[in-house]
Amino acid sequence: MNEELKQQLAKKISESEFSASDLPDFLTAFCEISNEAEDIQSEAQGWSAKLQLDITDADKFWLKAIDGTFTSGTGSIDSPDTTLRTTGDVAARVFTGEKDATAAYMEGSLKVDGKLSEALKLRTIIGLVLEKLQE
Repeated sequence: MNEELKQQLAKKISESEFSASDLPDFLTAFCEISNEAEDIQSEAQGWSAKLQLDITDADKFWLKAIDGTFTSGTGSIDSPDTTLRTTGDVAARVFTGEKDATAAYMEGSLKVDGKLSEALKLRTIIGLVLEKLQE
């Protein structure tokens, strides 16, 4: 795990300086942490999903989970199982735990196209990753 990146992200999150422009770094750390942490591996066992993050005022990102192996990138992914649509501000706040993803969904600031179960699984894993970032 890139400890320097982890520390930079943890500092930005704790100081409420994290923004949509930090999402590529967050997704890199998300994948590294998720691929190494036993509790996340246990949670992700058997989960295979392609998720598209459609940020209306920023770049698009994708996240792929294939039976415990996570990868991410910028742009679009072919045939996503689920697409999450939101603004950069809401995405940054959801990914840092500042805003509850369910609340964002219920108020309409986070839209889910496709399998809602995939978004719920992602929410769970984001929480686990945030715990690891704060260690």
